[in-house]
Amino acid sequence: MSLFSKQPFKPFVLGGCLILATSLIGSVRQARAAGHLEIGYSGSCHESIGVTTVARSAVLALLPTNYGTRYGFGGFGAMPGSTEAQIIIRSVSCGNASLGGITLGPVVNSQIGVITARSDAEDFDAIAGNGIDNFQLDFATSSPAIAAAMGALGIPATFDADLSLIFSGDNVINDSSPLFTATGSHSGPPVSWPGGFIADWWSPDPAGDIRARQVIQAIDFRFGGGLTITAGNSGSLKALFGAAPVVAQVPLGGTFADGPVTFSTPGAPGPLPIAGAAAALAWSRRLRRRIEGGHDKKRVVLPKSGVGSSNDAPGVRSLQS
Repeated sequence: MSLFSKQPFKPFVLGGCLILATSLIGSVRQARAAGHLEIGYSGSCHESIGVTTVARSAVLALLPTNYGTRYGFGGFGAMPGSTEAQIIIRSVSCGNASLGGITLGPVVNSQIGVITARSDAEDFDAIAGNGIDNFQLDFATSSPAIAAAMGALGIPATFDADLSLIFSGDNVINDSSPLFTATGSHSGPPVSWPGGFIADWWSPDPAGDIRARQVIQAIDFRFGGGLTITAGNSGSLKALFGAAPVVAQVPLGGTFADGPVTFSTPGAPGPLPIAGAAAALAWSRRLRRRIEGGHDKKRVVLPKSGVGSSNDAPGVRSLQS
């Protein structure tokens, strides 16, 4: 188990309630024994996402040696080049989280991952363009209970009570240090995504990789605006970005009412099918067509592949359309 905290960690002592603390300990023990955990997220959830391209060689240093054959490299809206990888940086704020039937109250989570070529989430949803599979590099949460429960499953989680994600109209300020900070906006008319969305986040484990699957039945996306992300003093972005701020090539804002996350250890996923890369490209094209044709008043086009080649030095990069 790996658990880190910027501040002294007081596990499970929430509001000084011993009964609540005991219940949470029981939930964590059950999760560890069963290899299965569900965390509920509800109460007007708002998310801020940035996707950008980095050199694949830099990312490979952060990944398992057999990553390429099991996960591959995919893209959001456009495929990365052969020397590139796409990084997804996401934060979400929800009015309430729950664990093992226990209400935890408001929570902010942040996570960083590599977009893979797998299509498990989309296959589960059975609707083209409604799923994404990411390989998780970092995770932080403002909830000590969530951090401890994830740690019990073997997923490294940083507890930081000071995480914040603040929306003011279209503007957003995200303090997810020590992992990163982000400022900018998510503008444009909300686009109701038909069929909702499913996101798989994979984490390595010696006994079989762990899948965290979030199922969101209904979600509105906003595709306009811009997001500037600066790496913190620890975590994967420090290695990938250095000290220079990076402008996300794809900024994405979302709102949803309910999105539970189910963790399971189904065993390491098998090799990608031979057609995996082609399938991922087809997914990318379908997603781009759906966004472009989803509304008439404002046409949003995701970036084309080839932005940010492996020869680019870390620095400020902007959207190329």
